[in-house]
Amino acid sequence: MENINLGSAENPIILKNKHQDTESEKYYARHKNGEVYIHRPLLQIHTKNNHELDKDDPESGLFAFHKLRDDQDCFTKNVISNPHLQPLEIKVLLALNELFQEHSSCEVVYICSSNKVNLDNFGDDYGFWIAEGNTETLVEVNNVPLYQLLGKALNTIISNEKLNKILIRLDSFHYISVTPVTFENSKLGISQKHNRNQRAYLKVIQINELMDFKNLTNIWLAKD
Repeated sequence: MENINLGSAENPIILKNKHQDTESEKYYARHKNGEVYIHRPLLQIHTKNNHELDKDDPESGLFAFHKLRDDQDCFTKNVISNPHLQPLEIKVLLALNELFQEHSSCEVVYICSSNKVNLDNFGDDYGFWIAEGNTETLVEVNNVPLYQLLGKALNTIISNEKLNKILIRLDSFHYISVTPVTFENSKLGISQKHNRNQRAYLKVIQINELMDFKNLTNIWLAKD
């Protein structure tokens, strides 16, 4: 019998877009099966001089990373220069980036729940599978809840509920991409009608590497 666990080879998790940038990439993500372009509203409304016309949404336009100045190792600068981030959000972002550098990985599956999670119910004998377009790969699953990892790294107490709210905002600023591990985001479930409020005990988190070599420091709108 096939293993249809979330994250198994038969039922990999379909990732949200990582950083579709040009119009052609966005069009492909929106209109081809298996990928969906996710609009990042906080990045859009808090920046200037970086938008392109969006034929699907002409009033808002699209964020265009490729219009920005090339730079190197500017992730930290792009974080601390953003006046719309809260201090704890900045700390979480910098700690997440450090975690990813330690793991030498583009994406990691984290436990984002305070409940006990049986990881045997996810993935298969080979590990945890994700899919981007036509490519399926194995990724690492960290067996320590993320709120505990970050609490230790930041020497502070952060609740799982608070952290999940922060992750939503950081995804909306496109520093990271967060894909909940739910049936609706799986290969077998993405085309079906389902409960949009499914609880995600695991989340695939990716750092947007464009934030490391595109300089945003001069395009943030001032905070009111």
